[in-house]
Amino acid sequence: MPANIFIINPAAGHGRAGKVWESLREAALRLLPGSACLVTEKPGHASALALEAVLAGTSRIIAVGGDGTFSEVLEGAMAAPEHLRRSVALGAIPAGSGCDLARHLGYPRGRDGLLELLARGKARPLDVGRIDYTGLDGAPRRRHFINIAAFGLAGDVAHRIKASGKPLGGTVSYFLSSLLSLLTARAKKVRLKADGRELSGRYHLGVLANTSSMGGGMLIAPGTKDDDGLMDLVLAADMSRLSLMRNFPSLYKGTHLGSPGITLTALRRLEADSDETVYLNIDGEADGRLPALFETLPRAINVIAPPNA
Repeated sequence: MPANIFIINPAAGHGRAGKVWESLREAALRLLPGSACLVTEKPGHASALALEAVLAGTSRIIAVGGDGTFSEVLEGAMAAPEHLRRSVALGAIPAGSGCDLARHLGYPRGRDGLLELLARGKARPLDVGRIDYTGLDGAPRRRHFINIAAFGLAGDVAHRIKASGKPLGGTVSYFLSSLLSLLTARAKKVRLKADGRELSGRYHLGVLANTSSMGGGMLIAPGTKDDDGLMDLVLAADMSRLSLMRNFPSLYKGTHLGSPGITLTALRRLEADSDETVYLNIDGEADGRLPALFETLPRAINVIAPPNA
């Protein structure tokens, strides 16, 4: 197995990832000669390819696509034995509809700077979230996340997008879907226990953030640290739809924290349950519902990052 693997999801970003890879392929392989290029064929395939690569001893896996593609690669890496997982570094060529991890890490926007980083950059550890949750079929599920896991409005938005797609790209599609969800928003009673502390109440939204950004550029947890063994729980309590609409633009500036009804709590473990149907959003994807158990796995994976990220 080559030391460097590119896993390309040609369907990401409505086919944009395939085109981006073709434009970068020659330069990427020149900087990382002898690399293997593996193309996904169906959902979940990136996880299987990543696991196979880690088990074979590769040292660098680069996902070409959006956050969903990276999340699949992460899932494959996390399925490997710990000593092998910790010997690999994950990176991304952001080419999907949502690229919040690259935004959080401060990846260069220009082609040359990005490829130089992926070829020469050093690895650093990041926390990983693990969630045990309920599938839509009622069966228990487990998966990992690198950016966010959310419930309430964010879950509704993800399920709306899953049904409609992202014809206008990630940022615009998330923005419009969020506006539509806000128009019909209704807070739900959720039982929450954060590191044993009772936080139950009526909430529109709960976001457990490992990184700062979600939804194609919403700064849900500005300043959050991704390697301190903690995640930031951002809660939007019961409020009028008008108040929700007024707060919505501030998400893109990161100025929503401290507004009435919006709180942030650092934690390691969160138990969440409800008697109502409350959908989940895991790294931007619609996946399951409450009840769920969220846990932080400190510094569980290595990523290729700029020196000051």
